[in-house]
Amino acid sequence: MNTHHLPNNEDTDQLQYEQYMPKRPVRAAPKPISEWKPSVQRAAPLTEAAATDPALTRPTLPATQPIRPLHPETMTDSAPMPLPIPQVLYALPAYPPRRKSVLLPFVGILTSLAAALIFALFMGWQLFSSTLNDDSRVVAAQLATPTLTIATFPPATTPPELLIQAWNGTERFNVLLLGLDKRPNDRGTAFRTDSMILVSLDPATRSIGVLSIPRDLYVEIPRDTVVGQSYGFQRINTAYFLGERVQEGYGALLAMQAVQYNLGVRVHDYVVFDFQAVINIIDAIGGVEIDVAREIIDREYPDMYTNGYDPLYIAAGRQWMNGELALKYARSRHGSSDFDRARRQQQVINAVRERIVRFEMLPELIVRAPNLWSGLSGHVRSGLALEQWIQLALYAKDIPSENIRFGVIDGRYVQAMMWNGMSVLSPNRAVIGSLLVEIFGANYNR
Repeated sequence: MNTHHLPNNEDTDQLQYEQYMPKRPVRAAPKPISEWKPSVQRAAPLTEAAATDPALTRPTLPATQPIRPLHPETMTDSAPMPLPIPQVLYALPAYPPRRKSVLLPFVGILTSLAAALIFALFMGWQLFSSTLNDDSRVVAAQLATPTLTIATFPPATTPPELLIQAWNGTERFNVLLLGLDKRPNDRGTAFRTDSMILVSLDPATRSIGVLSIPRDLYVEIPRDTVVGQSYGFQRINTAYFLGERVQEGYGALLAMQAVQYNLGVRVHDYVVFDFQAVINIIDAIGGVEIDVAREIIDREYPDMYTNGYDPLYIAAGRQWMNGELALKYARSRHGSSDFDRARRQQQVINAVRERIVRFEMLPELIVRAPNLWSGLSGHVRSGLALEQWIQLALYAKDIPSENIRFGVIDGRYVQAMMWNGMSVLSPNRAVIGSLLVEIFGANYNR
């Protein structure tokens, strides 16, 4: 085995530097001192005879060198043109030293002080102007009328069908509820949304529409969205997951754009919640009463804390449920379909509203709202502030029950199919429009 000397990192760097460094010309060696030109010697003082010698004072210049006056404008016909004086060193007479001015230092000090004063006045005016502008902006912000606003993504170049706009406070308000398939021990934000519910409040007709969107609905997630790229056709419950993978906070916006693009319904805001949020909200109002249409036997109900099962049994009839049991009632799908589960989720939402309205719990909940909202931290995300949700709750409680309509995009509006090994639901757009009119009204897309 041949061994060669391997240079260390410093040697390698030096070799690479010498290889790629620019080639510079080699400088010639300096001449020896003996070949240097002699320095010019100082001329000796002139004698009186030499001073009158015209050969020294007025040398004759070569004919090839033109004679040019130093100041042509001062030349006249009577005055001879002065010639250049050769470089001859004369003995100069001794003059008395110049007397220094006593006022000059004081003039310099006064000039410096004046410049410093002008600079200080300029900077003070700039600071005062900046503070005045900041105070004006604060006052203007305090006097502005508060509105429900969310960030608009992406920029204004987005097509109208993908542009998310803030609610103007007077027309229809649509909010997308996104229930995450997230267990208590799960970390991160990128999860699929097993529950997607679009809620619409119409102040003009004093009505509320609630539409459940099946998670397997196979729709297009187009380009020009908040993530800036197209994912083609996907199950609609993956939109939130895909957006969160790009950047935290983009999941809800991409889900809003996917719903708005494929259903033609303007979406203004969102609420993202997990399992624990459902439990906390229902327990905060003391539970709910639900009329169970038929008994539920689910031996394979998934346990929230392990990968095992938590068998579930709920008898038919009116049942009082706490937060945990109500969550299981809304999530169970064995022995039924996703469409049936969507109807049970709507049933739980309506039961929460009925309990708050019937027992006039809203004033008490408003007082407890800061603590309740703090307890939901980490389990609920929304573009609306707590005060705005209180305003919406005050509006919703006065809507008559007969003006609240529920609907599900079920088998009548989709076609079940297999695509690339996946069981998906293809929307029948020819008939979905009639469902939207039934739930939201004829002006649902305005």
